[in-house]
Amino acid sequence: MNSLYQSMQQNSMQNQYNQFTQNPLQFIMQKRGIDIPQTFQNDPRGAIQYMLNNGQMSQAQFNRLSQMAQMMGIRLT
Repeated sequence: MNSLYQSMQQNSMQNQYNQFTQNPLQFIMQKRGIDIPQTFQNDPRGAIQYMLNNGQMSQAQFNRLSQMAQMMGIRLT
């Protein structure tokens, strides 16, 4: 791999991380094509519960996401 390609990958990952930390819900909705009603867009717990209730996210997916978020210092619940 050449250094330019590696640099571009690192910048892309950093940009994605920055977008995620600035607005996690919006980032997830854009990247995963998830549809969350407007009423839950400023309510992370409500949005998570909505996704769990309608099958857009499984409990196993939530558990993995929660573990990853905790490693980054973000608490989901």
